[in-house]
Amino acid sequence: MAPPAGQIRPARYLASFVAIVAALYALVFFTGDHKPTPKLGIDLQGGTRVTLTARTPDGSQPSRDQLAQARTIIETRVNGLGVSGAEVVLDGNNLVITVPGTEGEQAKSLGQTGKLRFRKVVQAVPGGAQPQPTTSAPTTSPGATTTAPTSPGETGSPPPTTSPAAQGRPEPAAAQAQPPTTTEPPATTTTTPTSLQPVPAEPADPKVAEEIRAAKATRQSTDQNVQFQALAELDCSAPDPLIGNDDPNLPLVACAQDSSEKFILEPSFLDGERITDAISGANPEGVGYIINLDFDGQGSKIWADFTSANVGQRAAFTLDGQVVSAPNINEAIIGGSTQISGQFTQKDAAELAGVLKYGSLPLSFESSESETVSATLGLASLRAGLIAGGLGLALVFVYCLFYYRLLGVLTILSLVLSGVVVYAVLVLLGRWIGFTLDLAGIAGFIVAIGITADSFVVFFERLKDEIRDGRTFRSAVPRGWVRARRTILSADAVSFLASAVLYVLAVGQVKGFAFTLGMSTVLDLIVVFLVTHPLVALASRSKFLSHPSMSGLGAVERMAARQRAATAAVKEA
Repeated sequence: MAPPAGQIRPARYLASFVAIVAALYALVFFTGDHKPTPKLGIDLQGGTRVTLTARTPDGSQPSRDQLAQARTIIETRVNGLGVSGAEVVLDGNNLVITVPGTEGEQAKSLGQTGKLRFRKVVQAVPGGAQPQPTTSAPTTSPGATTTAPTSPGETGSPPPTTSPAAQGRPEPAAAQAQPPTTTEPPATTTTTPTSLQPVPAEPADPKVAEEIRAAKATRQSTDQNVQFQALAELDCSAPDPLIGNDDPNLPLVACAQDSSEKFILEPSFLDGERITDAISGANPEGVGYIINLDFDGQGSKIWADFTSANVGQRAAFTLDGQVVSAPNINEAIIGGSTQISGQFTQKDAAELAGVLKYGSLPLSFESSESETVSATLGLASLRAGLIAGGLGLALVFVYCLFYYRLLGVLTILSLVLSGVVVYAVLVLLGRWIGFTLDLAGIAGFIVAIGITADSFVVFFERLKDEIRDGRTFRSAVPRGWVRARRTILSADAVSFLASAVLYVLAVGQVKGFAFTLGMSTVLDLIVVFLVTHPLVALASRSKFLSHPSMSGLGAVERMAARQRAATAAVKEA
């Protein structure tokens, strides 16, 4: 038979809570990495935050669809590079990449988020060299069965016919420094441009627009003499106005990303969107690392036509107008994967694979802010947050003990048990969804202390109301709980709704505040229903604990008795 309304079996509720805590900590200690510590954000453990600002060719506002697509691709690139604990969020027209820990240097390279294109190399010289015209261009012979590449830092140009190329070995850059003697524009490839991006419009800023026009007039000229002059004058260390603004249908004079080489490139013949997969790994045929590259159907055909017509030449992979790699073509690649090999480190190979696989985006970005927080500063922030939380908790404890006595002790016990549950949930959320605790999240927990304590206050004040009406402590508990329960549920529902709305609308660290506040509100209900109410019910059934001097309700009982006596006296009179 079920007990009357408000009457409960406290042992069952407390046993349910113990079972929940046991299950949570079993998951903490026996699943995942078995580390019973939550993940911390960069402001608590140190790390890097990079802000990328979106820009459009005409200076207009980018659409939300473009930003959302860019965020998805950049997030995929972050995951593909193996940067653990990273988060990519939209903040207005900015993308904010947050990487806790010591992997910040990788995060800074994720600003390479522009348009990926393939161009044929006409001329290549070292970054600080001047091109020297000669009477003939070098010829090359087919090499091994793979595409033996060079990264931008490797000057792997095709060798002369008197010296066949060894697979994967860079050749001297001087071999590329002989331009043709004719004044005709460089010959285009045997394939026609396909899936190219539209010609970018000029920015609205007149000064920027003039810089781009001047750069295009020289570095994207079809006049060969102008191209060689631009190649000689190009300073790879200076800001490049053509980043993200190069015309794919025109030749391009460009630098390698590491400034080790300068190139004259033909118009783009293939777009990075045609790449379906790019995977880095150890070279099965020797030391070093390789990248395996796959295209879609149309991209495979274009790539096969190009490599068939340009054996012994170099193909440049450009990202936002800068060359990220320029491998040699050893033989035609028809109907199969392309293998890029060379003197790559594991990090270089992984980053190049990420650029090739995820490089094409609907927008160009520039790194507008890069913040690195040291581990020492993060530790100081964590200590400050813990001190703030401890002080807030101590003040609540003192108030509850002074005002409620035994009920105050039950409040403290409930808050401690709530903290036990919160800690386990934080550890598990860090493993399952990558949740990281930051200063804003700690602020959410500190605010939640007040919300949880408020639920206890509502219940205890309802008990006082029942005792004022003449009931004993034991009889007041079930009736007071029924009345307080509605108020507690309503208050927590409003708090959770506010947290949910804030989480949906906010960005960055404010989301952490909203998440922890909402989570604490839900856990507050669990503690109040499964711990606080049963403990108060048990206390009311004990003669010792329910004694007015222990319960803290003696003053209320005495006041109620005086009021009843006064009322009776008035009636007798």
